Amino acid sequence: MSQVLTTGATGLVGSRFVDLYAKRFSTSNMDLTTGVNITDRDSIEKFVTANPADTLIHLAAFTDTNKAFAESGNQKGLCYQVNVVGTRNIAAVCEAHGIHLIHVSTDFVFDGQKSAPYIETDPVSPLEWYGETKALAEKVVQDSGVHSTILRIAYPYRANYALKPDIIGKIKTGLETGKLYPQFVDTVITPTFIDDIATAFAKVIELKSSGIFHIVGSDALSPYELAKKVAVAYGFDPSLVQEGSLTEYLKTASRPFARHVALSNAKATKQLGLNFRGIDEGIAELKIQQNL
Repeated sequence: MSQVLTTGATGLVGSRFVDLYAKRFSTSNMDLTTGVNITDRDSIEKFVTANPADTLIHLAAFTDTNKAFAESGNQKGLCYQVNVVGTRNIAAVCEAHGIHLIHVSTDFVFDGQKSAPYIETDPVSPLEWYGETKALAEKVVQDSGVHSTILRIAYPYRANYALKPDIIGKIKTGLETGKLYPQFVDTVITPTFIDDIATAFAKVIELKSSGIFHIVGSDALSPYELAKKVAVAYGFDPSLVQEGSLTEYLKTASRPFARHVALSNAKATKQLGLNFRGIDEGIAELKIQQNL
């Protein structure tokens, strides 16, 4: 059985990969519970030496965008320390041990000003601190000399994960409680079924592909359109979904938001032989896994 090191394997995305591929990969997760603080290179080195592997999936990140914004420009803040310094440490140890690094990044590295879907060769242009630290982390990986793959994901969703609600779970809960916020009609996102992300991890472990790939769903749509689809799929009156405006919201918001962040998965589909579900297929599979 192939040995794979991970960071963040207990989170929303990583735990699904572990579940789906438990018979194919033996995973050893690096986090505080296993004695690893990724901002401390020595603790990574010690763990990697004791747990030999030829691949490491780096998922751990500081992802609270509002708290990140409050730390804007602060390189001593937790967001920068985890996302940039932690990644620098991970990359250095992987390079030293000849480990292939799969670094997981985000659509937040783009500013949302492009009307067409972003492709991997588009320059990064983050709007705020979380996205900036993730863009810096990508550069750290690219400059480190480590053999690596950078996988950008966006709005991941899955069935049956109670610890952290994803975008579809939040919409469904809002519909159930009658407390769904108005959903933006004037912005575009790319929701991604996590099982497809997990499959991409497995494929990259197998192929050791290098470069950047967008590992995202096959549909980009507004949160309003998404909420309507969730309402219909789960038997709610779609009229419960109210229209909201990002343009109006930004007039009073302090943190900037990217407006049109559709990502193209064409490169990953062609070069890695992957298939990514669109939103209708993804929600249908969610319901099957939820026994609904």
